[in-house]
Amino acid sequence: MDDYREIREMLKPRRDIKASDELRCKVRMVLERERRRRMARRWLFGGVSLGAVAAVLLLVLLPSGLSAKEFLVEAIDALGRSECVEMVVDVRTRPVENFGYIGLDEDFVTHHIYAVRSDSLLMWRVDKGERVATGDGKEIYTWLPALKLGMHIDNADKENVLGYLANLLTPRQILQAELENCMGNDRAEYKMEKKGADVVLTVHAAPQGDFGNPYLLNSSIAESENVRRYVIDAGSKRLKSATVSVVSGSREIVVLKVVSVDYGLRQGEICRLADGIRFVEAENQPGGLKGLSAEEAAGLVLNAFEEWDESVLDKVMTHEMSDAAYREKFRGAKLKSIGRSFMSGMGSSVFVPYTLELRDGSLLRHNISLQKADSGGWVVAGGL
Repeated sequence: MDDYREIREMLKPRRDIKASDELRCKVRMVLERERRRRMARRWLFGGVSLGAVAAVLLLVLLPSGLSAKEFLVEAIDALGRSECVEMVVDVRTRPVENFGYIGLDEDFVTHHIYAVRSDSLLMWRVDKGERVATGDGKEIYTWLPALKLGMHIDNADKENVLGYLANLLTPRQILQAELENCMGNDRAEYKMEKKGADVVLTVHAAPQGDFGNPYLLNSSIAESENVRRYVIDAGSKRLKSATVSVVSGSREIVVLKVVSVDYGLRQGEICRLADGIRFVEAENQPGGLKGLSAEEAAGLVLNAFEEWDESVLDKVMTHEMSDAAYREKFRGAKLKSIGRSFMSGMGSSVFVPYTLELRDGSLLRHNISLQKADSGGWVVAGGL
């Protein structure tokens, strides 16, 4: 780790600054408020792993003639001068799934990413066909074109919506995030190579989260043992390409690849919204089912499908979502069994195994995902 000494020294505080009790109290209040807001945003469109945020680690850059500090400063500065970026990124996922989800056996789905920096605001758009999201630094809109249904989120954290893709909105963020998060991380291996006119940066990272139950293992980049490789032009310091692979057994399976990066392009209005989409306010979440265990809440929800009991369903998901996404599939379904609840991965979801008999007589076996709303009641976060 001697090669990192210069960076550590650069980041080390020069004075011992202690916060007052009043400031500490204010910070705790802000963090708690943000935690509640993030939970409210995740439950509606989050699915299994919407809140999964990749732990990006430092890949130290040491090309000949430059110190790590000098190269990082130059690379971040070079990327910062790019006002417009267009990227094509292929991800092993499903077109309608949340942006953070990956699957080792899934086909590649092409994502188009656009980002424009205007003054201090970053405007961006991520489009993978059946799911779209856009943000302007103040609010985020995300929608499912086939359902004509979307969600509006104020003061949003793009990481909660995009997962690892949030780091690719501007390639500059890759280096910034890695530099900020490297200190104190002892669960990654680093490697740097100079190949012709390029610098290849590699990190081998351990999965983040608790996998006593492995259900969510390899369902997102953060929740996997992964190898990330970045190719940066040694002269311009610009990102040229990148791949992310998940280590499964003795194999590396590529789950994300940056196919192209174009700088200086502008493709219409980045934050334009699609016509005919009904947007639900993320803050208007239901109160949930209170005073029940996770198994009891899951049983009550799943039993409500048979007669489509909206007095129950409207407490655990928005009426717009249940009507557009679930009514046709689950109305008339009969609950056959409920299993024991468990947790997995990084998030706060509790999963309950279930078996449903659908109207056509087929059996559906899955794990319903429940989370606690601000009120303390259970709401549905996915798994249907």
